[in-house]
Amino acid sequence: MSGQPVRSYSDSRRVELSPRGDGVFVCTPCHGVRVFFPLDEARVGAHLTAPCPRDGRELLLELAADEQTESGLRPVWTDLEEEAGS
Repeated sequence: MSGQPVRSYSDSRRVELSPRGDGVFVCTPCHGVRVFFPLDEARVGAHLTAPCPRDGRELLLELAADEQTESGLRPVWTDLEEEAGS
């Protein structure tokens, strides 16, 4: 996907494993709200849509491999509404 990543909260640059081990949490870049994705969806190369729980903004999350993180994943966010307006 083309487009600039959304300017973001520092927490939106991390993928955290859920305490139960059934998925991951990623914070939205617009408001820093934690969003849950189950493990069967949260894998390297996945493209997931995630509406922001606060304002409904449609976001695209791509999960990239990152060996330096505990989860092995790094989020790359794209604001679909901003991209559509370009």
